[in-house]
Amino acid sequence: MLRFFIFNLLGNIIPMPIALICVPVISHHAGVDRLGALGVVWALVGYFSFLDFGLSRVVTRRIAHAIENGRLFDELSELRSFFLWWAIPVMLVIALILLIAGSTIGHIWSEGQIAMEIDSVWSWIAWCVPITLATNWFRGMLEGMQQFGRLNVLRVVFGSWNYAAPAIIVLWYPNLQAMVISIVLGRILALAAHVLACVVVERQIVFGPTPRKTGSLRLFFREGGWMTVSNVISPLMVYFDRFLLASMVPARAIAWYVVSLELMMRTSVIPGALASVLFPKFSKVHGASESGAEAYLYERGIRIIASIMLPVCAIAVILSYEGMKLWMGESFALNSYRIIEIIAVGIFVNSVAHFPFAWVQGTGRSHLTARLHLAELPLYMAGLYFAAINWGILGAAWMWTIRVSLDCIALLWMGPSAARRKIFPFVCLGAGFLLFIGFLDGINLSMTQHAVLGTIWIMIACGISWFVFLPQSDRKVLVKLSWSITKIFG
Repeated sequence: MLRFFIFNLLGNIIPMPIALICVPVISHHAGVDRLGALGVVWALVGYFSFLDFGLSRVVTRRIAHAIENGRLFDELSELRSFFLWWAIPVMLVIALILLIAGSTIGHIWSEGQIAMEIDSVWSWIAWCVPITLATNWFRGMLEGMQQFGRLNVLRVVFGSWNYAAPAIIVLWYPNLQAMVISIVLGRILALAAHVLACVVVERQIVFGPTPRKTGSLRLFFREGGWMTVSNVISPLMVYFDRFLLASMVPARAIAWYVVSLELMMRTSVIPGALASVLFPKFSKVHGASESGAEAYLYERGIRIIASIMLPVCAIAVILSYEGMKLWMGESFALNSYRIIEIIAVGIFVNSVAHFPFAWVQGTGRSHLTARLHLAELPLYMAGLYFAAINWGILGAAWMWTIRVSLDCIALLWMGPSAARRKIFPFVCLGAGFLLFIGFLDGINLSMTQHAVLGTIWIMIACGISWFVFLPQSDRKVLVKLSWSITKIFG
C-alpha cells in the first residue's frame, strides 16, 4: 500500500512546480484577465475530468471484485460491451449538447474581447469532453488492476502539459484560442497513452468480442447509479463557484480567486493519492463493517493524512501574503492572500473527507453520498450566490469552506462509528487552529515579527500532528527509520 501511495503522491506532486513556473508566465504575457478566463476553462475541463458519471470508479470497483473472484476476463468482456454500445454514444451526445449551448457561454463575460475569444474556442472545449471522459474510463481500468506506476507516469506527463503547453504557446500567441487548443491537444495524447497502457497491461481491456447486451446498461447502473449521481453533483459543487463568479465579477477578480483556490487545491493530491489506493481495498468490505483490517486502514489513513495536512495548511496560511507576493506580485497578493487563508481551513477538513467518501462508496453504499450531495447542492448554490453578491470572492471562499466542512461532518457520520468518535475531535482541533492563526495573521507585521510568529505556529502544528494525530505505531516506525538513516550517514 505504501508503494502505491508514493506512486500516486509523486504523480500528483511533480507537476506542481511546473504550474508554479507557468502561471506567472501566462499572467505576464496574456494578462491577468485572460489568466482568469483560462482558469474557468481549466475548471470546465477539470469538471469533466471528475464528471464521468461515476463510471471510472464503478469500473475500478468491478475490476477489483473480478480479480478477487477469478473472473477478470468475463468482466472485461462486459465492460468492453458497455463502453462501445452505451458509453461512447452518451459521450458524443454530451459534446453535441455543449456545442449547441456554446452560443450563450461567451455572454457571461462582461469583457467583449474575452467573450469573443471564449466563443471562438468553444468547439474545441466541447469535443475535449468525450475525450476526457474516455480517458477516465481507461484510468479506472488501470486503477482496478492496481497499475499505479504506469498511471502516475501518465499523470506526471499530462498534468505538466496542462500548464506547460499554454505557457509555451503564449510566448508567440498571447490569446485564449492558442492556449486552449494546446490543452485539448494534450487531452487527445493522454487518451492515446492510456489506451496503449491498457493494451500493454492486458490486451483484452481494449480488444475482444463486444456483443451488444441489452441488459448491460441496467446492470451497470444498478450497481453504479447512485455513485453516478454523487459523482455528477460532487464536482459540480467543487467548480460551480468559478462558473458563478465568471458572470458576476471581472475576469481579474476571477484570476485572484481561481489562482489562490487552485494553489491550495493542489495540496489535496496528498489525501487523494492515499484514498485512491485504499478504495479498491474498501471495495472488498461487504456492508459497513466496524472492524477488520479495512476499518483499521480507514482510521489510520485519516490520522496520517491529518498529521501531514495540518502543517501544510499552516504553512500556507503563514506564507499566504509573502508567498503570493513573491510568486505573482504585490498587487495580486493584496487581493488574494485572504482567499488562501480561508481555503486552507477547508482544504484540511476536506482532506479528511476523502476517506469516509471512499469508504461509503467502496462498501457499496453510494446512495448515501448521492442523497447527501442532492441535499447540499441547492443550499450551496443559494448560499454561494448570496455570499458572492454581498462579499464577492471572499464570500465565495467562505461558502466553499463551510460547504466542505459540513460535507465532512456528514461523511464521517456515515463511516465506522468507532473511528468517527476518535476522528471528529481531530478535525475540530485542526480547523480551529488554522482559523486562529489566520485571524492573528496580518500583513502589517514586520518581517522579523512575522518570521518569529510563523515559526511558532509551524512548531505547534507539527507538535499537534506528531503527538495527537499520528498513531503511536507510526511514530515508532518513523523514529526507527530516522535512527537507521542517522546510522547510515553518521
